[in-house]
Amino acid sequence: MDLLISYSWGNYFPAYLEAVRLLKRFGDPEPVVEKTKVWGIAVAHTILNNRVVIQKCRELYPAEPEFQFTLKWVPVDFWVETDLDAMKKVIEKEIRDRIQENETWAMRVEKRRWQRYHTIEIIEYLATSIERKVALRHPDKIVRIDVLGSKTAISLLKPEEIFSITLPV
Repeated sequence: MDLLISYSWGNYFPAYLEAVRLLKRFGDPEPVVEKTKVWGIAVAHTILNNRVVIQKCRELYPAEPEFQFTLKWVPVDFWVETDLDAMKKVIEKEIRDRIQENETWAMRVEKRRWQRYHTIEIIEYLATSIERKVALRHPDKIVRIDVLGSKTAISLLKPEEIFSITLPV
C-alpha cells in the first residue's frame, strides 16, 4: 500500500531515512520510499496497511521526537493517469458507494505540476458523481485528489486518516 509523504525544502534524504526507519519500526522489513517529480513529496510503498501506519504515527507523536523531516503522511487508495475522465471513473467505480447515505463528505484537491484546470474546475467535474450531503468544515469522509504531474493519487479518507505534524493531531 502507498503513502504520500511530504517533507520540507532540501530535506529529501533525511525524510527518506526517517520514513524508512519508521516503516521498519512499524513492521515493514523492506519499505521503499521514492522521490517524486514534485518538490517536497515522496511516495512510500509498504506491505503495511496504510491506515494502520497513520494510526501508529498518531500514537507515536508527539510522545517521541521521531518526526523531524516528514511533515505529513497521506494514504493512497488508487493511482490513475492525470486525466479528469480517469479520475471520474475511479470515483464512480471505487469511491462513491463507500460514502453512505447518512455520511457527509468533502473533496480536497492538491494540484502540483498540472496547470490544465483550476482546482475548482476539477472539483466541479468530479463532485457531480457523488450524490451525498457535502460538509466542507467537518465531513465524515474526504475524497482526496493529489495531482503529481502525470500521475494522480485518489483516496477516500476519514479526517483522522491523515497524519500531519503541522496541523492539530
